[in-house]
Amino acid sequence: MVKPKKKVSARRSKICCVGEPMIELSGLNEKMGLPFTNVAGDTLNTAVYLKRILGNYADIFYLTVLGKDPLSMRIQDFINEESINTGFIRFDAEKNCGIYLIQNDQDGERTFHYWRENSAARTLFQSEDDFECLESADIIYLSGITLAILSQKPRDKLIKWLGGKGQKKTILFDINFRKTLWRNLDDAQKSIKMVMKAARLCFTSTEDLSAIFGTFEGLEFLKEYCKNPNEFCVVKKGGNLAPEIISITGESIHFTNFKKLDKVLDSTGAGDSFNAGFIGAYLMGKSLSNSLYFGSNLALKVLKNRGAICPTAETKEIALIPDI
Repeated sequence: MVKPKKKVSARRSKICCVGEPMIELSGLNEKMGLPFTNVAGDTLNTAVYLKRILGNYADIFYLTVLGKDPLSMRIQDFINEESINTGFIRFDAEKNCGIYLIQNDQDGERTFHYWRENSAARTLFQSEDDFECLESADIIYLSGITLAILSQKPRDKLIKWLGGKGQKKTILFDINFRKTLWRNLDDAQKSIKMVMKAARLCFTSTEDLSAIFGTFEGLEFLKEYCKNPNEFCVVKKGGNLAPEIISITGESIHFTNFKKLDKVLDSTGAGDSFNAGFIGAYLMGKSLSNSLYFGSNLALKVLKNRGAICPTAETKEIALIPDI
């Protein structure tokens, strides 16, 4: 694989996050008797936090397809409000945006209900315009959900591009496995493995590894994957609180314990925010341990708030990365 020879930097980089933005329904507005309505989506959550971290150090673009319905327009407005460039968004008047409802138990753990069958984002990479957007980026961030929502032909075409022309880019990949989105486990395993091999940095969790590969097979695959010195994987371990994190880089294993919260309000988006914190710190030249620290601290803030994306005031100091 062709990999960048110099360390990747956020400064003046064009970062393209790819996926499905959705309308999020959560909690209950007692005055209205209806759920709170927000905008979210795994790669969008990461894009928002990454922009808050990097500010003007990088241009963040979001690549997706939206409908022309009022909720799709609300999503576009939200992305604009977060200073994320919407120039890569296509529109399909025959489709709508996806919607999901979060139900939280007393420990902050979640049950999701989705309405996404007619989601416009499912038509990603059915147009050459989407690949032209990837061509213009320096860094590309996508997830297992990005892959899973695509039909077979566009997915195969995207994976081929990532393993070919995409090798001139820096590819960041969150495995983020959702079994119900995949036709079968074999499709998921094959697609995820191929994108992992194309990526420079991967994120996963012990839960996802076990669900996709089986616990032993998953760890063995990671060891093999990480033999390439230009590639590494961050494995989040630990459930609904500030996680234990295993980072595998070649033969080195970094293991760190972080402070845990007494109470979690909502764990939605915690993993996405961790990814943003880690990526932001890493792109700004911080050490691996510092990047792990920053990612975990950002996730802690998200766990204290309802919904995937915290109010800006809750994360206003996240650009300050301590030396550890």
